[in-house]
Amino acid sequence: MDILSIFPFLSFLYLIASVASRVVLLRKKGVVISAQNKKEQLKLLLLYPVFALLFLIWLTELTKPLFQFSWSVLPEFLTKIQMKHNILNNIGVTLIITALVLWSFTLVHFRHSLRFGLSNNNQGQLITKGVFSFSRNPFFLSIDLYFAGLALFFPSIFFLVMALLTLVSIHFFILKEEKFLEKYYGKTYLDYKKKVRRYF
Repeated sequence: MDILSIFPFLSFLYLIASVASRVVLLRKKGVVISAQNKKEQLKLLLLYPVFALLFLIWLTELTKPLFQFSWSVLPEFLTKIQMKHNILNNIGVTLIITALVLWSFTLVHFRHSLRFGLSNNNQGQLITKGVFSFSRNPFFLSIDLYFAGLALFFPSIFFLVMALLTLVSIHFFILKEEKFLEKYYGKTYLDYKKKVRRYF
């Protein structure tokens, strides 16, 4: 087992640890980061079992190199590496590292405006500086880059499908979020939207 083979899992631990520490810090300062919209929370609650199952399967596949086991709950054709090539691995690692860097800067530049979900009573301040000056969605962009990197590092049908599902899901959420931001920030957000692109 070498460091490169377990790098994707270590990077995942970093993502979790960094956002968790940020959440703890904000909560200590009295910042409410979760959505208060009960209707939206109910919808998410109904989807939790599906997300939880996909996440457990995904995490199992991600930890295979770490624990060096070969069994899987998925059919072999889904988890079999389709193409082994150093170039793919290197591009994958580059995308993952880029995602980690962007993720880190985003958490810092969010300051006290980090929120999970859309709440009518808990919008936070509209952030337009730092990494938000070249991307309106650096947080989601970092997630997209991370999953794209994983799909190249582990070029299997499963990781490719997970990357596509992530990209599509995030894109539709962003479209929904944009309407929300236009409603609550008005001209300020519309001006920002004209200056800065959705992703790059």
